[in-house]
Amino acid sequence: MANDNVSLSVDTREVTGKKVRALRRTGITPIHLYGGGGDSLTLQAETQSLRSAVNSAGRGQPISIEVSGGETALTFVREIAQHPVSGELQHVDFIRVDANQPVPAEVTITIVGEAPATRGGGGQFLRGIRTLQVSVLPLEVPDEIEVSIDGLENIGDNIRVIDLVLPDGVEALSAPDQVVARIAMTRTAAVEVGEGMEVEEGEEGEEGEDGAEGDQGEE
Repeated sequence: MANDNVSLSVDTREVTGKKVRALRRTGITPIHLYGGGGDSLTLQAETQSLRSAVNSAGRGQPISIEVSGGETALTFVREIAQHPVSGELQHVDFIRVDANQPVPAEVTITIVGEAPATRGGGGQFLRGIRTLQVSVLPLEVPDEIEVSIDGLENIGDNIRVIDLVLPDGVEALSAPDQVVARIAMTRTAAVEVGEGMEVEEGEEGEEGEDGAEGDQGEE
């Protein structure tokens, strides 16, 4: 499950409109906090601390926002605005969540193991979706979902969302038939079988109909 919460200390903000440009030049980034039955708050955070918190939590892990002289709220990043050229943070929106109510979250899929079907050059491992949409309590969001490909023994074998064994309290929201991993016949193996053998689309690393792409294991 998730590591210790990421925390971010913020202050109330009086500067608005075009004046926030000067604020950013001093190393401060404007943010908003809203939702969850609370007031919409105009806030600001030290840019380096904000960037660190956002990078650590991403959109899949909660951030505890501690407002100076005010509330402490459990939140998720809702929107990030970045400069189109430099990529620097311009603004971040946070939404409050209830620790006791499931929320949608995006969790990285990590492939582990080795597919027996790839041994000997007959089969090629293709990677499908790389993240899984789930419903889970905010403080129970997994850091990742590990998927073993040790059971992919034959060409055509696949693992779909419906096949995943998820931790207790985690429910998949992604479509059940989405492909996580599959085995396709390599072009070399197809040629050896005989002229005219049709090679499965996407086996050379191009995206196929199910979104699978060439890969040899973990990223």
